[in-house]
Amino acid sequence: MNSLSKKQKLLLVDDDAIFVEIAKRTIEKTGAVESLKVFPDGEGAISFLREHQSEPDIIPDFIFLDINMPFMDGWQFLDEYANFVNLLSKKPEIYMVSSSVDDSDLRRAKEIPLVKDYIIKPVSLDSFKKILTNQV
Repeated sequence: MNSLSKKQKLLLVDDDAIFVEIAKRTIEKTGAVESLKVFPDGEGAISFLREHQSEPDIIPDFIFLDINMPFMDGWQFLDEYANFVNLLSKKPEIYMVSSSVDDSDLRRAKEIPLVKDYIIKPVSLDSFKKILTNQV
């Protein structure tokens, strides 16, 4: 199977409306996406995942997670997610996506086994393509 032919399900968790709009357009250009759900904070994303935890056709393949958000930030999301990840019928790859270049954020993300990688905004078309086609 050609890796580009597999369409991915994505969850984008970010409160930055401008980034979300640009990311949606960029992701759409990869041609590798079946569906994209967006939540402006971690709380909504956690509720969605819990509600559909036994439905592998709905659980996303990838989660792009911002750090700084209202209500539940990316770190709090990961703490909560760790409590039920073993109940999920499918394990999404989680990428932290942030404008922070603070070394402490990068180190902290790399110390969390649930996080596949840390990506600094803006995210290029090539970066999304590599991730979505598993060429990272």
